[in-house]
Amino acid sequence: MVLAVAMAGARPKDMMELLRRLLPSLHDPNVVRSPRPATLVAFTAPNATTISLAPTASTEVSGAATTALPTYEHCPRLSGIHDPSLHGFAAAHKILSQLTASREIQRLRTQVRDLEQQLQRQDLSPNNTVTSLATPPVSCAPLPSPAFADTRLDPGKEHGRPKKYWEGIYTSTAQSLQTQYYGPASSFYFIGRMSSYLATALQQPHSHHHMQPNSASRTFATPTSPKRGPLDDVGVAVDGPTAADTLTGTQEDYFLDLFWQSYHCVLQIIDEVEFKEHYKSLWVAPGKSRKPSALVDIVLALCMQYGVAFVPRSGASPQTQVDVDGNDATIAGRWLYRRSQTLLSAELESPSIMTLQCHILAVYYLCNASFQNMAHSTLAVAVRTAQILGLHIEPPESMPRKTKELRKRLWWTLFTVESKTCMKLGRPLSAQISEATCSLPADDHELALLSGSSLASSEDNVTWHTYSLQNTKLILAARTAYLAFHDKCAEVLAAIDGTTLYSDAQALETCAHFLSTGMECLRSWRHGVPNGLKTKRKASGEPFSTDKSPLDLELYAPLWLQRQRLLLELLYHNLSMNLHRPFISFFTLPSSSSSLQLAHGHAIACVDHAIVITQIMHQILMEGDTLRGWHEAFQWQWNATLSLIGYILAYPLAPPTPSARQAIDSAIDVFETFGRNFAIAASAANVTRDLIAKADFLIYRASGNGIITPVTPSSSDFGVLQANAGADYEAQGSNAMFESDMEPSGMFQNTLSGMDLAFTVDSFNSFEPVLPGSTNLANLWNLSCD
Repeated sequence: MVLAVAMAGARPKDMMELLRRLLPSLHDPNVVRSPRPATLVAFTAPNATTISLAPTASTEVSGAATTALPTYEHCPRLSGIHDPSLHGFAAAHKILSQLTASREIQRLRTQVRDLEQQLQRQDLSPNNTVTSLATPPVSCAPLPSPAFADTRLDPGKEHGRPKKYWEGIYTSTAQSLQTQYYGPASSFYFIGRMSSYLATALQQPHSHHHMQPNSASRTFATPTSPKRGPLDDVGVAVDGPTAADTLTGTQEDYFLDLFWQSYHCVLQIIDEVEFKEHYKSLWVAPGKSRKPSALVDIVLALCMQYGVAFVPRSGASPQTQVDVDGNDATIAGRWLYRRSQTLLSAELESPSIMTLQCHILAVYYLCNASFQNMAHSTLAVAVRTAQILGLHIEPPESMPRKTKELRKRLWWTLFTVESKTCMKLGRPLSAQISEATCSLPADDHELALLSGSSLASSEDNVTWHTYSLQNTKLILAARTAYLAFHDKCAEVLAAIDGTTLYSDAQALETCAHFLSTGMECLRSWRHGVPNGLKTKRKASGEPFSTDKSPLDLELYAPLWLQRQRLLLELLYHNLSMNLHRPFISFFTLPSSSSSLQLAHGHAIACVDHAIVITQIMHQILMEGDTLRGWHEAFQWQWNATLSLIGYILAYPLAPPTPSARQAIDSAIDVFETFGRNFAIAASAANVTRDLIAKADFLIYRASGNGIITPVTPSSSDFGVLQANAGADYEAQGSNAMFESDMEPSGMFQNTLSGMDLAFTVDSFNSFEPVLPGSTNLANLWNLSCD
């Protein structure tokens, strides 16, 4: 029989017993002591940490059994357990191979460590009810090995332990009555919270559907629907473009020129030289239309969407300017979008780089048209296409540098768009960074020259590719803070066995403290932005700050660089605002304000970022056309406006409220400017007026009757709160308060006249608790008009 004995945690008398069992073999002259490794028998005495026994194997060598003995000097617990009377022990010990014994012992130690880790996982398991483990008896009989000694082989490891995530909202945001899920980070969830609050504060049902502007997705079933109404009623458009829809070669050239001046500088996924060669090859004969191309079609559709937004809407009265029709700028070029999608359907099995480029551009087109769920679905296809093409891994060294960098920009552009969209909607992310090995794209001058773009390089070591690199780093920083924050929220909710943080002040403050640390990612990114990508400020203001200083626009900077600077800063403020916004808390007891300092600080930081977004948008639209027609900029302004109104409702007498109220007027100006060109902006202006009228009424009643309003921190606390939240805050006077000149009765009549009394119960959630013992907010707000 071949034996290799290993002892772990054995008592001396147990080891001596084992040695006595081996003595007959040691003194038997017929036994050949071979150094060959043998099958392991692990012996563990009572009170040992682990037990692992495997069946032994017997081998005949020259007609005798071969026994391999342990190497004791490598086993500290066995050193000194040596009986000089065992005459055959020393000779047998010398025969053993030191190398083989060392490997055996190392393997045993590794096995012991793995088994100990498995026991620890079992002890930590929430389903483990065993309080103690009995000491196993001494036995050499084989026992079953652990199921997953290597944690990488555990099929439940990737899923992790059950988490109690923050519940979102199911609501209908499209033309259909079918509801969709939006997470706590989404603007739709925040709208639901405001709607719930207003319904209680005004003692009237308040539909959140009337807190959303009228959009193409709420009018048409799809971007290509020929008529308004449900899909079952209008059918699906299958016919081709009409004569009015078809573009001439001259018109196509006009819109393609817009692409190189607009989207090309921020969506750096197309090689300009190669695209122009491809486009030229589509014109086979003079006087005839070009051959179809999915890439050219979606580029033209996106540029029509952008270009038509510069054209004022003709014949639109104040009553009809909010109606979205087939000629609206947000769905301009929709037949080109439809043809591009039809052509792409033939490339699903054999996608190419051009296929992925089409998917990414289609996502932008759908987002601009307000079809957020279609965009999200298209992103899923784009991520899978990129993985099929192997873009998530480092490009082969054999590729030319120009090709490698284009592949990197494609992957990281898709990654940033997908991350940004999922965080905006509050849904799980699809593109996992842990599975990607593709390095970040380069931005050096040599590469900028190789790209063949007509965009010249800038100074301060900034090229037109630097925006793509910094945009990726910004999304990575925001994504890191976002995921860590929501994981922490899930952990806290599991601890309190709740579904929302707003029912527990301590839980809210714990998460606020965690986010204060998490925001360091974004602050670190901000300090690393090159000066060439920063828009200067007047009055010694700081770019990417919330000091509210006006922009000092560089007069002779190229348009593409000005646009990159503005979009990068607006995205930074939008991401930061979204991270802080969950701490705008309605229905918070005044007595808890002292214990929610960090949460209050995040609420102030949120409204500060919203004010800065509004100031930048207002100045840019009033002084030039850099962002005119830019649909995403409009969406950022709408998102900021929701934060402003929410803060005013939650903290009507707080020092930042007057600045927030003033910013609302500027936001309405922005919407009216955009509204001259597309209907959703005009509708957003009307929705904002309605909401701020309700807020003004509640502010007047709160201040006029001396009622204690929810969460009113003293002005002396705000400096500390802002420092803890990691945002810049300019202290205001302690007596600062918004006062309305409107009479309460007139304001109340205007408020109720715009209120929708019919609302859908299925999407009306109870987000935050009211006062203990109260049935509504009447105990907080005095709504009587006498």
